[in-house]
Amino acid sequence: MYKKKALTLAVTTLTSLNAPNLNAKTQHDRVDVLEARVHELESKLEKALNALEAATAKQTTAAAAAAPAPDIRKIDQKVKLIERKLEVDKEVSDGKWAKLPKVEVGGQGLKVESQDGDFNLSVRGTIQQDSDFFIYDNNGNPANTNGDDLNNNFYMRRVRPTFTGTVWKYVDWRIMPDFAMGNTRLFDAYTDLRYFRSASLAAGKFKAPVSLERLQSASALTFTERGFPTQLAPNRDIGFMLHGEFDRPGGPETTRSSNLYLFPEFFAYQVGVFDGTVNNGNIDSANNDSKQVEARIFAHPFQGSGYDAVEGLGVGIAGSWGNPNDASTPTYATPGQQTMFRYVSAARIDGTQYRVYPQMYWNWGPFGLIGEYAVSQQGVANQTTTSGQIGPRTKNASQIIENDYAWNVTASYVLTGEDNVFQGQGIRPRHAFNPFEGNWGAFQVAARWTDISFSDNVFQNVAKAGSKTPVYAYADPRQAVQNATNWSLGVNWWLNQNVKLMADYSQTSFQGGGGVYDSAGKLTDEVVDRETEKAFITRVQVAF
Repeated sequence: MYKKKALTLAVTTLTSLNAPNLNAKTQHDRVDVLEARVHELESKLEKALNALEAATAKQTTAAAAAAPAPDIRKIDQKVKLIERKLEVDKEVSDGKWAKLPKVEVGGQGLKVESQDGDFNLSVRGTIQQDSDFFIYDNNGNPANTNGDDLNNNFYMRRVRPTFTGTVWKYVDWRIMPDFAMGNTRLFDAYTDLRYFRSASLAAGKFKAPVSLERLQSASALTFTERGFPTQLAPNRDIGFMLHGEFDRPGGPETTRSSNLYLFPEFFAYQVGVFDGTVNNGNIDSANNDSKQVEARIFAHPFQGSGYDAVEGLGVGIAGSWGNPNDASTPTYATPGQQTMFRYVSAARIDGTQYRVYPQMYWNWGPFGLIGEYAVSQQGVANQTTTSGQIGPRTKNASQIIENDYAWNVTASYVLTGEDNVFQGQGIRPRHAFNPFEGNWGAFQVAARWTDISFSDNVFQNVAKAGSKTPVYAYADPRQAVQNATNWSLGVNWWLNQNVKLMADYSQTSFQGGGGVYDSAGKLTDEVVDRETEKAFITRVQVAF
């Protein structure tokens, strides 16, 4: 359009040229005049086009500035609304994430914890598959009780899922069943109100605060089986227990553990009232009104002293007192899980019972030592049943005070240099087993000497004078040993903090506990020593 206007202007200008000028005298003159007019026309035309383009640009700019202003404001408002919506969505999203619990899966199992840390749930477990191989045990006939012809076994020693947690920051709980050995049984189920470190209250079923080695976690044991002193102490009991832990005066405050006993305290105490259970007993319910008091004090006297050699020394004493009435009798087993002592069927635990347990452990770098001594006194009665107007009644035909003793010393050393530990899950290898990278985990060697003795009077023969047939009112020395002494050597291979392989050689000699059978297979009156038990015991353990 603009080009048409320019062309029209050029034509108009050309036609306006003076006619006389075109009628010059000569042809040459006419050409000069015409060229001059053409140059003049080009100059004017250029100026006209420049002016036209400037005017057009000005109109376009003015129109653009006037028209879009309302549209820009609307767009700006929409952008701000979108930005605010995004901010609100982010706040809502952040709020939802803030309420979600923290989840952690690792060597300590599965742990779920609230954002504020006041609530948590942990799922852990222990699996132990054992094997017992008895050496040189084919010396008698399978019907006797002398420790001959023992079966080599593969069996599940422990299968224990463990559920622990905290509610409202200060209330801990724990539930642990066991599905091993073809049985299902509840081992732990308790609540611990720990509002005050110096005075917490636990209620439920848990380990009795008596034997030191019993309080050590089953996954951290140096040998596949504990020493004899644990068999004279209660295993699990039901009741209430007040307990407290104290830091070293002037020392830093240490972190509180949710475990009832394995807190690395400067000083600790436990005292409780329980239903009361027999030696090595695991009670589920009481069968009488009598209760039992169990207590323990333990200290790490050199904790924080700066003397590395004794920093890991712990010493204490524990005990119990009760008055069981007509309680069932316990049995005692060898490291190879063979019954070595049982009472006669008419015997019952009846009368005052007490236990005293001095105890210690000492860890110094890779070296570890556990020592424990046990004294157990209890009343044992031989009961008879008579008929009465309201049904059968029992009475004590005779009664004795039985005194039993046991002790244990276990030493161990970590060949790969890791710290030996008593508490917790066990040794933590510096490098987990990985043969592709040349890492072999941690190796521990151990030695143990443990002994148990039963009171002489428990083998009392109450047969009438002149009788040739013995009558044992409490325990038959042909089926119950008077003494057992065990020494063991072991090697433990920690592939990582969760997997351990164990291999023990255990040898136990006995005094008494064996009988002699005649040609007809009848048990004679003669008492002999039970055959020495020589056992090679292995374990594959996964604990997390």
